[in-house]
Amino acid sequence: ARELWREVTPTPIGSLIPELPHLLAELSGYALGLNASDYRGHKLLQHTGGLPGYLSKVAMIPSRRLGVVVLTNQESGAAFNSIAYHVLDHYLGVEPPDYVSVFAKLAEQNRADWRKLEREAAGSRDSTSRPSLPLAAYAGTYRDDWYGEVTIAREGGRLVIRFARTPLLVGALHHWQHDTFLARWRARELRADAYVTFALEADGGIAQVRMVPISPAVDFSFDFQDLFLRPVGDK
Repeated sequence: ARELWREVTPTPIGSLIPELPHLLAELSGYALGLNASDYRGHKLLQHTGGLPGYLSKVAMIPSRRLGVVVLTNQESGAAFNSIAYHVLDHYLGVEPPDYVSVFAKLAEQNRADWRKLEREAAGSRDSTSRPSLPLAAYAGTYRDDWYGEVTIAREGGRLVIRFARTPLLVGALHHWQHDTFLARWRARELRADAYVTFALEADGGIAQVRMVPISPAVDFSFDFQDLFLRPVGDK
């Protein structure tokens, strides 16, 4: 167990929450599948996970033989953090602060910040621009060395993108500006729309395709920004 708990990779220390200064760790690292940090003078091991519709959190303080598991049927990290830290404080003999109100306030501020970024992106869009190529020229099979194949096909007068290994990632590509399109997934519960940008060769062919989420609100685990999609053969 100790091998699993030992830090392997240093990780950035989070920002200070003025109302909850004790959450600012002095040490932070990633062990073998667990985040490791300090909490009220104790080593804290924790990890979170989730899928659309539910989130979970595991937190352990080995020196106190203390573990907390929070399972939810909603998607609020503020909720599972409030519960986990409240329980930890109780067993450490510390009077818990009002985690619910503080985390709820932070969550609302994050949502407001995300909405602002989305408005700014929409406001800076060059809506009069046009794609460099006919839509049919963007269609084809693309491959990322890590992920595998992604296909883009013209269907019903528009482009549709499909991820070979992820059946839910199917959506229409709406022209955003220049050679950037907005992928709107048919599975709206994903809440993970992304910008899809085509880079051209000197001769006008497609060199590569890059993607980024449209908002920081998109779950980080989609990893769109890590894809380097290149054309496979003739299109």
